[in-house]
Amino acid sequence: MEKKEILQVAIVLVTALFLINTLIPLLTGSEKAMVVLSGSMTPIMLPGDMIVVESVNPEELTAGDVIAFLDPGGKDTFVTHRIVKIEEEGEKRIFRTKGDANEEEDFFKVPDSDVVGKLIFVIPFAGYLPEATKNKAIFLLTVIIPSVIIILDEIRTIIEYSNPVRARKIEQNNIKVSRRSYSMIMGKRLIAIFLASGFIFSGIAIINLGETGSMFLQKDNKVENTGFLPSVCVLLPEDYKNRFAIEPWYAVIPPNYEIQVIASENMHVTISSAPYVLPVFWIILLAEINPYLPAVAEIALYTSIFTVFMFPLWYRKIVLGRKIKRMRYKRLLMLWKRTLNLV
Repeated sequence: MEKKEILQVAIVLVTALFLINTLIPLLTGSEKAMVVLSGSMTPIMLPGDMIVVESVNPEELTAGDVIAFLDPGGKDTFVTHRIVKIEEEGEKRIFRTKGDANEEEDFFKVPDSDVVGKLIFVIPFAGYLPEATKNKAIFLLTVIIPSVIIILDEIRTIIEYSNPVRARKIEQNNIKVSRRSYSMIMGKRLIAIFLASGFIFSGIAIINLGETGSMFLQKDNKVENTGFLPSVCVLLPEDYKNRFAIEPWYAVIPPNYEIQVIASENMHVTISSAPYVLPVFWIILLAEINPYLPAVAEIALYTSIFTVFMFPLWYRKIVLGRKIKRMRYKRLLMLWKRTLNLV
């Protein structure tokens, strides 16, 4: 087996494992995908986003977790809010919840039996896809036309291969073309583009980085964004439960703007500030691992996207036959010019 075939098999296996790991929980019901309909949890999730919630034992939930539960109003929908307080009523756990964008706690109580799951991931704008397919024009452009093209191409292939003689010629021609063509990656150019784009995006991230690292939080503080991009600021105390002692413990700060942060007591926190170019939920998850990780992830992501987008500059597929023909034409042209004493 050649190196190219080994690489292709490895890519297929990794993709298959990823799909299996992603789809099986959704098919078995241990995870559920939902579409955000309201702005009560803005900016951590926006209307039109798709969220994934995981089944969880209510005994394992703590204050600060975002949970999905049955709508207390009796509607056949779910509500996704953050737990702010846990109460015990006999053998049952009762959760007091609040939307991050709401000023007051929810007027209702959530019994543990109504909890569907815990938020584990947010996919931006994915909730618009089912609605977009309902639009006839979008459905025609994104589904019908590509499907028709694929079907017609398959019919053409079937017709061509229905004749054994023609099929043999096509296969022989394909073998010849594959032998005369090869892909070439210009390594130096690829590295230069990657480093240049990484340098540019790193500069943008550093300018808009803001305060990051350890910080002693007093009862009254100000956090400023001096950059030219909106910034997401996350304040993480050592104890997860103490997040509600900080108001707000995360926020989106506009450019050249400052917010007031109030703490119930003086405490040491880890502050993470990163440009608002990734979803807020993703930034919070990364900040919980390392305060500098959101900025590093943004640089790596956009550097990689830009490098892939510029692939015509560092990737080429060369057909030897065409190259030889061009060289022959050039030689004939030079001979013709010399004959006419033009050179």
